[in-house]
Amino acid sequence: MATESFGKIVHMDDEFADRYLAAEAAMKANPPKPSNHKIKWADPKKFAAALRKEYQNEK
Repeated sequence: MATESFGKIVHMDDEFADRYLAAEAAMKANPPKPSNHKIKWADPKKFAAALRKEYQNEK
């Protein structure tokens, strides 16, 4: 079995392909719960100050 992903061909032997298909079927049968993780964004003022400090001499 071979599959193409992002323009690259991935070759799988029969044993690996069987394990992959079994894992995919298990994932579809029991999908993970949605995440409640919230992204903590940086303070915009501190971020801008850090950028200015790092790149102030570059043009």
